[in-house]
Amino acid sequence: MSNRIQISNPEFDNADQRHSGNEVRVDISNDSSRPRTRKENEHVISNHIDEWNIYQALFVEFLGTTIYVFIATIPYYDSTSPGMALIALIACFGKISGGHFNPAVTIGVSLCGRLSLKATILYPVVQMVGGLLGAALTRAVQPSHEYIDNEYYFEKGITVLRENVKPGWALLCEGLITLFLVLTYLMCTLEKKKTNWLLASLAIGFIAQANILAADFITRASMNPARSFGPAVCMSFFTKDVWKHHYVYWVGPIVGSALAAFVWRCLNWQWSCSLLPK
Repeated sequence: MSNRIQISNPEFDNADQRHSGNEVRVDISNDSSRPRTRKENEHVISNHIDEWNIYQALFVEFLGTTIYVFIATIPYYDSTSPGMALIALIACFGKISGGHFNPAVTIGVSLCGRLSLKATILYPVVQMVGGLLGAALTRAVQPSHEYIDNEYYFEKGITVLRENVKPGWALLCEGLITLFLVLTYLMCTLEKKKTNWLLASLAIGFIAQANILAADFITRASMNPARSFGPAVCMSFFTKDVWKHHYVYWVGPIVGSALAAFVWRCLNWQWSCSLLPK
């Protein structure tokens, strides 16, 4: 948006009228075609979240990630639980923090030039802590023998590769489904001055759930390093096998998120903003 204020002092005579004085003309125009600069966006946390609210946003990211990981890793959960949880969390907390609850989403928003450096650093930290707490709560609500011996939990709660799935294919799978998730988030939340968080949450939750249903039998469809790291730490007290190929759940989502940011910039021709936060 550009605001132009023009002040003139016209003095003229004619046969019928004489005008002398100061004329103030204010022309406020909306130049929506001009991409916003990084300076204009540096205090924006996702959808116009002011940096003054950074600590409130950090708490919301911590709380939301805790809830999501707990629901996503609780034994015997219904296959639609993670997507439904994500819809509810984004609808409730999106207007406060942007509703990331995922370091991959945070990286994507940052690479689009829409996140301050402070938020880019602190969001993943609180998300990882939230993931640890969510996994610890899952551990706390179960008896020890069920937690250790529950094969269903190991398959659903811990993100490990299925048998006969090669790491390269797993990386590709995690990268693609994260690309779909993050691109959906970017397209739904970064375009309008005021996001409809209810509608955005539906689109994001649906694509997340579709990814889970599609990739569950390959990588358990993490798309979220915090969701994979917390349960792995808790289960590592009983077995170290959970760390085998764990890098897949970091490298895949990070690369997929970066590709989503690139696609978003291409679709919106947003190249005036810095690639990285300042």
